[in-house]
Amino acid sequence: MFWTLLTAFVAGFVGAGTGLALRHLSGNRLPKGIIPVAAGLAMIVSTIALEYGWYSNVLDTMPADTQVISERTQQAWYQPWTFVNPWVRGFIAHSPSETVETATGSGVLAVQIRIHERWQPEVIRPILVDCANSRRADVNAETEFGDDGQPTNASWLEVEASDPILQSVCGGGVAD
Repeated sequence: MFWTLLTAFVAGFVGAGTGLALRHLSGNRLPKGIIPVAAGLAMIVSTIALEYGWYSNVLDTMPADTQVISERTQQAWYQPWTFVNPWVRGFIAHSPSETVETATGSGVLAVQIRIHERWQPEVIRPILVDCANSRRADVNAETEFGDDGQPTNASWLEVEASDPILQSVCGGGVAD
């Protein structure tokens, strides 16, 4: 958020300078009010550009095979342009190259789910996914595994085959 604020201030100074230059080039025929108007417009445009660019910029820092599971978009009355084109405020993703089977032939996949939200640090949640039985479970410090790779004390959540995490992970393959 600090960098967003700093960017807005710098854009304001650049916009004010542009307004001043336009006024000077017009031989002072433009009113003095062009300077704060240009500063304000530059600040608004830079903030909008940062909001719409955040999603693609974060994806660029992630592994190339990253698959987005779901997106959360933002629409607000104080941002009327978002009703035409909402911007992505957060998303959940995973990388198939970071997905491993708990043991060969176990059918249980260990996946790192990455939760991104604008102005918040990234959250990485390890989960287990059992594609064959349409279920998933959180991995925590108490999770234990048997010799066959099956978790012995996982709290499985039965999900529908249409569950976005299940669809994304089970359709994405397993890293070797």
